[in-house]
Amino acid sequence: MTDMQYDWTFDSPAGGRQVDVLADAQGTTAAIQNLLTDSAGEPPAIPAPADCLITLPAGLAREDRVITEAEVRELTGADQEALDRVRSNPLRLLETLLELGTVRIGDVPATSDVLPQLLLGDRDALVIGIRRVTFGDEMEFSEIVCPNCGEDFAATISLGDIQPQMVTSSRLTIPMRKGGCAIVRYPTGADQAAMLAIPKATDAERNTFLLGRCLVEVRDVQGNVTAGSADLAKSLGMGDLRTILKQLAATQPGPRLLEVSIEHEACGGEVPLPLSVADIFRDF
Repeated sequence: MTDMQYDWTFDSPAGGRQVDVLADAQGTTAAIQNLLTDSAGEPPAIPAPADCLITLPAGLAREDRVITEAEVRELTGADQEALDRVRSNPLRLLETLLELGTVRIGDVPATSDVLPQLLLGDRDALVIGIRRVTFGDEMEFSEIVCPNCGEDFAATISLGDIQPQMVTSSRLTIPMRKGGCAIVRYPTGADQAAMLAIPKATDAERNTFLLGRCLVEVRDVQGNVTAGSADLAKSLGMGDLRTILKQLAATQPGPRLLEVSIEHEACGGEVPLPLSVADIFRDF
């Protein structure tokens, strides 16, 4: 039986030559130490799972750019406890959900100062993203009444199928009834919070209050410009006021929750299933 020979050598830390472990103990120690040092660098960055990243329909405006990427995270049992503590206040519940479940907007941390700056449609997109990453893409509905055949049925929808309406500008130009136009911006979370904070306000009062915040300016047929204000919003004709509010609602960026529909397999009819953020909230 022949003797087996082993070649126990390492690359020298100086590079080039081989180190013999039997003949050069000091060189061997240095080579091993060098190998361990090289292996102990920063661990490779692991990208976030795709379902944690969403695209905002409008995005967060900064001086030099508009940020449309956002990261959300799965909510935990501790988050559930925090949500339960504010459940009696729907606005606070929404704010808490967004603060807990949104990690960042691009490279901007999603703080309580940043989130109210987002348009309402972007906030809706975040709510859907948080719901999907926490509970999954599907939502089940029962006792839906088919308007075509009158039958009650249950159905499951995919939140990922709800298409968002995108915009390239946060402002909208709306022609007015007697000429000229109104320049308005889409409402933000801060606008919504201010509107809902009005005690015992009627719907009409809330509408004019919101428009007073979002009305940038009015231009008459001669080109004269009047800066937007609460008083200017109140002075608009009812026809113009209604047109502006309808256009804001129709073109608002974000998931088209009110346009969701499903097919009733039993009769083949299309069944409208308009959703609200409250419907998405139900699992929280």
